[in-house]
Amino acid sequence: MKVRDIMDSSPDLIRTSDTFEHLIKILNEVKYHVVFVVDKEDKLVGVVTEGDIIKVLIPKYITVDASLISVMDVNYFERKCKECKDLTINEIMSKTTFLVREEDPIIKAAALMVVNKIHTIPVVRDSKIVGIVSRLTLIKHITKVLTEH
Repeated sequence: MKVRDIMDSSPDLIRTSDTFEHLIKILNEVKYHVVFVVDKEDKLVGVVTEGDIIKVLIPKYITVDASLISVMDVNYFERKCKECKDLTINEIMSKTTFLVREEDPIIKAAALMVVNKIHTIPVVRDSKIVGIVSRLTLIKHITKVLTEH
C-alpha cells in the first residue's frame, strides 16, 4: 500500500506570517499536536510542535545552566507568554526536513518516524502539503491488516 491509502488529507496548517498568539488560539482544534507551516504560495516550509511552542518561552541560557531557573522570577513564564504574542510563526517554526509523497510506500513513512523520533510526517505533492501520516494512523492500519481475512 501507499501513503495516499492511509493519510489524513486534512492536516492543520498555519502561515509563516501568522502570530504566536494566533497559533495558541487554534491549538484546541489541532488533531495531531503539530501544525505545518506554509508560505504565501501554500508551499510547506516548516512545522511547529508543542516543543517548539514551549521552547519560545524558555530563555536560551537555561539550556546552558539549568541552575539559573532558581533565580528566575515566579511570574517569568506568564510574562514571557505575553511578550511573545506578536512573534511570527516564521520565528518559531522548525524547518521541515522529513516528508513523504503520496506514492511512497507506507514503510517509508514508518521508517522516517522511527529513525527520526517524530510522531507525524507531512505528505506533499509539488511542495504543497496534501496530507499527514501519524503513528496512530500506522497503528490503525496495522490493526486493519491483522483483522482482514
